[in-house]
Amino acid sequence: MVELSGRGELRFASDFTKSYAGDAFNTAIAARRMGTDVGFLTGVAEDPFSYGLQQAFLTEGIDTRYVKRFLNTHTGLYFVSQDEEGEREFTYYRKDSAATKINESHITEQVISSTKLVYATGVTLAISPSMRSAVCKAFKMARKQGVMTAFDPNYRSSLWKNPMELLEAFDELLPYVDVILPTIPDDTVPTVGLSRPDQVIDYFWFKGVPLVVCKMGENGCSIGYRKNMEHIPAMKVDRVLDTVGAGDTFNGAFLHGMLAEKSLIDCGRLGVTAAGLRVQKRGTLDAIPRRESVYSRAFAMA
Repeated sequence: MVELSGRGELRFASDFTKSYAGDAFNTAIAARRMGTDVGFLTGVAEDPFSYGLQQAFLTEGIDTRYVKRFLNTHTGLYFVSQDEEGEREFTYYRKDSAATKINESHITEQVISSTKLVYATGVTLAISPSMRSAVCKAFKMARKQGVMTAFDPNYRSSLWKNPMELLEAFDELLPYVDVILPTIPDDTVPTVGLSRPDQVIDYFWFKGVPLVVCKMGENGCSIGYRKNMEHIPAMKVDRVLDTVGAGDTFNGAFLHGMLAEKSLIDCGRLGVTAAGLRVQKRGTLDAIPRRESVYSRAFAMA
C-alpha cells in the first residue's frame, strides 16, 4: 500500500510524507534486510502509485515474479499520523484495490514449491473473499508439499463484520499453520478473550498449531513449542519514537532465524532486537533495521 504519514491529528495535518508499507510487506522487507531471499505475491494497479511501489520492491531486492498487474483498479492507500505521546491514527482507502483482486487461480504448485515458507496475515485474509480463498489454498498446498507456513492474526476490527467471521476464517486456516505470531493483547483479547501468554499458547496448541510465538511489546516475547514455553525479554530502548510495523519487523527477523536454522531462543532474540531497533526511529520502512545491527545487538544480549 501507499503510506502517507503526517504529524498530529489527521483532520488538521497538511503535510504528508509518501512511502510504501503494509503488514505483510513490512515483514517481507524485514526478512530481506536480515539476508533472507523473499518473494511477494500481490496485485498492483496501473496508476501513478504503482511505479513507486514496484521500485520499492526492486530496491529492496524482493522477487516480484508473482506480482500481478490489474487494470481498472487502484493501489491501496492509507494515511497515518502520530501525536507527541506516540498515539497513532489511521485512515484506510483499500476497498477494491489491486491486492484485493488476488484469487485462487494465482496460487499454483510452482508458486508454492519455489519457497521454503509461506506467510500471510489476518489482514490478508480480510481484504476480500477471493484473497481469503487464495490464502487458504496456498496454506493447504504448502502443507501437502511439506512447505512451512506462518501466520500473524493481526486483528483489525474494521476489516471484519464481527468476531465470529474472523474465528470462522481462523478455523479454516489454523489446521495448516505451522507457526502463529499473535500480539498480546491486541490480537488475542478481542478474538479469543485471552491475555496471558501461557493461555494463548495453550489455546493455539489445542487448535493444532505446533509453534506459538506471542509478541508482547515492552514485555518481550514468549515461545511455545513441544509443550515447552520460553520467555525472551524485550531489548532495552532509550526512547520509543514510532511503533508502526514493530510487530511485522519482529516477524521478519524471527522467520529469518528459523530459515537460517537458528534455535528458537535465538530466533526470539533476533525478533525482539529487530523490533527494539525499529521503534527507536520514525518512518515505517526507513526504520526497519538491517542484518548487521540486529545480529550485533541480539547476540550481545545473550
